[in-house]
Amino acid sequence: MPRNEQTNRNREQTAQHAAGSSGESNAVSDDAALMLAAQRDIALFEPLYARYVDRIYSYLRMRAGRDGADEAADLTQQVFLRALDALPRYQIRAGGSVAAWLFRIARNAATDWQRSQRRTVPWEAVPEDLHPCAEDSAESATLRRDEIAEVQRLLALLDATTREALILRFTAQLTLAEIGAVLGISEDAARKRITRALHTLKERYHAGI
Repeated sequence: MPRNEQTNRNREQTAQHAAGSSGESNAVSDDAALMLAAQRDIALFEPLYARYVDRIYSYLRMRAGRDGADEAADLTQQVFLRALDALPRYQIRAGGSVAAWLFRIARNAATDWQRSQRRTVPWEAVPEDLHPCAEDSAESATLRRDEIAEVQRLLALLDATTREALILRFTAQLTLAEIGAVLGISEDAARKRITRALHTLKERYHAGI
């Protein structure tokens, strides 16, 4: 068997071994297979782009704030350009995932953008157009806006890392392991941080603090 073919087969077996047998792991395995294909032919990165572009944009929209739609779109483009540049160096590792890799790139891009703006991005400004739309009466719509504003205020009381963990979980829809990989903490630490944050938010919301 040619050495290159054997090398590719070994890498694919490594990807399958790292993925395991659960549904979540199957998704990781599928991503890994797509990455291997893209490393052989960059045009084959398109399925991964299609799979993650909306999630990356939603995450960056949260980072950019209520009026940051254009910035989030630009940052999304930068993320995938950076990903393509780093594609040849990507290595499949047990416990790793393409999603965590992409969101680390997105986090770095957002942080670089924040620094260039020399201002604090309003994390608490959750864009209302990212919330599900519903037919509301004028009274219920006003109540809903008030509730959203209160949640935004409570989110602003959390530290930046905890806010980001919540956004990665509920906006980016990452697993706890992936959140840990993005933030540089363990899966257990990510779980505890999110659990404590939700408990704190619930207590403060009902107490009106």
